[in-house]
Amino acid sequence: MRSERTNRREFRLYRVAKALGRVTPFWLLQKVGAFLGVTFLLVSSRRRTVLANLRRVFPDRSAGVRLAIALRCAAHFGRIGFDYIKWGQVPTETLDRMVSCEGIENLKRAVDMGKGVLMLSAHFGHWEVCSQWHAVHGFPQALVYRPLENPLMEAELAAARTRFGNTLIPKSGATRGILKAIKNGGLVAVLLDQKSDLEHSVIVEFLGIPTPTTPAVAKLALATGAPVVPIFSYPKGTGYTFKVESPILAEPGDTETTLAILARPELWFWFHDRWTPRKRRTMALESYEE
Repeated sequence: MRSERTNRREFRLYRVAKALGRVTPFWLLQKVGAFLGVTFLLVSSRRRTVLANLRRVFPDRSAGVRLAIALRCAAHFGRIGFDYIKWGQVPTETLDRMVSCEGIENLKRAVDMGKGVLMLSAHFGHWEVCSQWHAVHGFPQALVYRPLENPLMEAELAAARTRFGNTLIPKSGATRGILKAIKNGGLVAVLLDQKSDLEHSVIVEFLGIPTPTTPAVAKLALATGAPVVPIFSYPKGTGYTFKVESPILAEPGDTETTLAILARPELWFWFHDRWTPRKRRTMALESYEE
């Protein structure tokens, strides 16, 4: 249980960073964030998780190559962690100037089907900026998310996420909120790349490894008829670009996510301990890797 004192200390630091971010150019925030991200990787025990994940997915690459990916990954997530302090405050004109989209007609086509849309992505690129751009351009969405442990920080993040018309659906018990949004023809954004309890998972190929993955999005799509639209974002200078894929019917698995991550591995969140199951039951990790 976190103490109120810890929460308030974090919140004060965040407010200072937010004030500085308001007057600091993007390029400087991103460079500072990248430096701190790399520093964190080098001094944190999370380094072992990152390198173990990369070794599991890229066993044929040298340790030096895997370390280079880890460093670029740390720099990327340091960058987006810092620049979101500013993205959460910028006007719509800045989004139009610094963010671009390819394939928006695919999302329009999915919306025109009239059955709601499941927008499928991952912790890849800068998914937060992507959702803001969509809201500004007429595609507000319900974001499925995991609330922060610090309620003061959570309130700040929620305000930034919803300021252009997006809404939030807490991950715990999200099915009811998702069904309601889909029934009303709404758009629901889901990040489907994190670990799932074995008891509620199917085992599918993810980055070439048998992995427990929640079938929730596939089940929702099959039950409602809502199209699934994969979306991925990429850095572009100090801004971002993202690609909207053609609508697909959901199936058990994560094929579109896997292809994107293998193409740009440094943009995926390797810090996440993706392949250690949360609940082993009688099934050991090795039993679904075979």
